[in-house]
Amino acid sequence: MGKIKTAVILAAGMGTRLQDVTNDLIPKGFIKINGKSLIERSIDKLRCLGIEKIYIVTGHLNEFYDDLAKDKNYIQTRRNRKYKATGSMTSLAILEDELKEDFLLLESDLIYEVYALIRVLNHAAADCVLLSGRTNSGDECYVEVRDDNLYKISKNKEEIERVYGELVGISKISLDLYREMIRQYKEFNSYNVDDDNDYIFENEKRSTKKYDYENAIFDAARKRKVGYLKVDNLVWGEIDDRKHLERIEKIILPKLEKNTEEQLII
Repeated sequence: MGKIKTAVILAAGMGTRLQDVTNDLIPKGFIKINGKSLIERSIDKLRCLGIEKIYIVTGHLNEFYDDLAKDKNYIQTRRNRKYKATGSMTSLAILEDELKEDFLLLESDLIYEVYALIRVLNHAAADCVLLSGRTNSGDECYVEVRDDNLYKISKNKEEIERVYGELVGISKISLDLYREMIRQYKEFNSYNVDDDNDYIFENEKRSTKKYDYENAIFDAARKRKVGYLKVDNLVWGEIDDRKHLERIEKIILPKLEKNTEEQLII
């Protein structure tokens, strides 16, 4: 686990489906579960596993993350100023000139057991996209694997010939894979970057379709092999709407607390 020292948390999204929970007063990452926010839970786990630098790419209500980082020299925030019009790969591409080594990539709206990070960090392949078994959580991202490589991802199960697993939102990204993701992104969107690190699209029609980091990973997998790991019994969840939050509170949190108690006993 000692090799990876950097993590990136993508936290630019508006969380429109959670406005009845947040009232648009806090970003998704600041939703509290049992008294502790999602972003703080992730940061604590990352630090416990030896992560020395954490980038948080912000957008909506960025000031919350900026305030969180003020007294923590290991956290740096970067803002995607085009967050309303662009996908998560734009947020990740903002770090193109700063990421010079392999890193962990996480979404900000996740709750998960530390075991998830440990398995990803210890995976033999340079890249590791974490997959889980069936969750029945709603809004799943289904993944198809072919020839021992990532092949297709879709939220529509009918578009997947054979579901192998579900995307969790935690990945180990090698520098080589990141560079290929950037190349795929640049092919998708032709842009220039101004002095404020804003992306200016040359083709407005292209910019209307959001390109997420998942798209970049699976597009990159057409050019190279991308490592993956499926953990069937993984305890995790994402929070995109109130139903997800209720599932976390009723099903996931008790399992997480039980796992923690067992670890303390051991």
